Amino acid sequence: MNEMENGAAIRNGTAWMDNSGEPIRAHGGWMLQEAGYFYWFGEDRTDGKKVSCYRSRDLYHWESRGAVLTLASKASPVYYRTSLALVMVDQEDNGFGQGAVIERPKVLRNERTGKYVMWMHWENGRNYSDARCAVATCDTIDGEYVYHGSFNPIGHMSRDCTVFQDSDGSAYFISAARDNADLLVYRLSDDYLSIEEHVKTLWPGQYREAPAVMKRNGIYFLVTSACTGWLPNQGAYAYSDSLTGRWSQLIPFGDTTTYDTQPAFIVPLQSQGETSYLYVGDRWDPSHYHHSSYVFLPISFPSDKELKLEWADRITIDLTTGQIEPQLTPSGLHRIKSCGTERYAAVEIGNGGNAKVGGHILSYASEAQKWMVEPAEEEGYIRIRSRTDGRCLAVKRLSDGGLLRDELFVLEGSDASGCSEWLMDDRNAESGVLIRNRTTGKVLSAGFGTEDRRNAHIHVTDEVEHDPRKGRDPQRFEILNVY
Repeated sequence: MNEMENGAAIRNGTAWMDNSGEPIRAHGGWMLQEAGYFYWFGEDRTDGKKVSCYRSRDLYHWESRGAVLTLASKASPVYYRTSLALVMVDQEDNGFGQGAVIERPKVLRNERTGKYVMWMHWENGRNYSDARCAVATCDTIDGEYVYHGSFNPIGHMSRDCTVFQDSDGSAYFISAARDNADLLVYRLSDDYLSIEEHVKTLWPGQYREAPAVMKRNGIYFLVTSACTGWLPNQGAYAYSDSLTGRWSQLIPFGDTTTYDTQPAFIVPLQSQGETSYLYVGDRWDPSHYHHSSYVFLPISFPSDKELKLEWADRITIDLTTGQIEPQLTPSGLHRIKSCGTERYAAVEIGNGGNAKVGGHILSYASEAQKWMVEPAEEEGYIRIRSRTDGRCLAVKRLSDGGLLRDELFVLEGSDASGCSEWLMDDRNAESGVLIRNRTTGKVLSAGFGTEDRRNAHIHVTDEVEHDPRKGRDPQRFEILNVY
């Protein structure tokens, strides 16, 4: 198939549906190409399902092939001391469906045995203390996989993981170990069913997860994220001439949140002797797992050892030529993230229509977390305007028993005047900026109360010199684009 039918495009960050109108459940996933189809595997946390599979000829229209691994899947041991448990005794529903949690399923075809072999991350469903990998196999790519159990590879912890099949047929399993501090590279046995050898430890103590590997012109690239739970962070890549040899240092790619994504895998698109590469990331929604979505972005290479990722709202793909065409329409909207609390400024409407500002957990569906940043009348200053009702972030001076205090409100522009003008101060080369009010000279600050740790309070206060030994600066914020 050539360019997507009727000019359709892959639209990033939106809810993705299959051909039946059902949500695509394929997070932390993987793709294989076979017989003209792309097969997309990923975690499914509904109704006892663990891994679902979809297929497509054009990367746009997806047909559900059903769940290929469930709590009811057949189980068959392969090696000694491999646990076949998928349902825990007396386990209550953890919000993701009962049973073990399966994450980051990756599938390779073993040419020697003809089997499709799935590697994945396994947890007990109650907590993340077990940190195991697990294996399953099938005779067909989208059939019912037989579960072969979970284990700690050579005694190590194993969390976020990926696989890589080299051009000589050798295969590798890469997973986060030592509470995510290290990434370990294992060579798999000839049948891909077991660990043969631990061959490399990557960036010990650097706390990387969500690995994805590709090879281009003899150079290996590995992309990862930092460890910030469900919140996005700055992705990084590294390169090497040998998968088991010496790797470069970690190099940032994308923006400070990797465009609100975490790496899942990289798809090579081969045609007419050329290969293009497509980055696939998960956009996890910390406020609601099932609102999480996906992002597909083209990867470019300024040189043989450089990788570049740029944002596109939509992409079209011509599978005849392998050409990926990005399209960009900036939203003009921003989120304001506290560096100190990892919470996002949001409008809170109180009694009488008064609007204040709180620090909320990131929610991509929340309009209250979206702001417009505009030049103010005073040169060098800006206004921060709420997307929800057009009111401006401003300082209001109140009298309380004869004492004056400054409070943060969202006010009409005509009421706010100079107190709604702010200066972005990026002194000291620290991450984030100080957001300083023109009228009062006070700066935004964020902190938690004594009880509610889910949301933070955002207020204005006098600037204080921050001691980095006490943690992240509560007076620094990041102004992030809304993608």
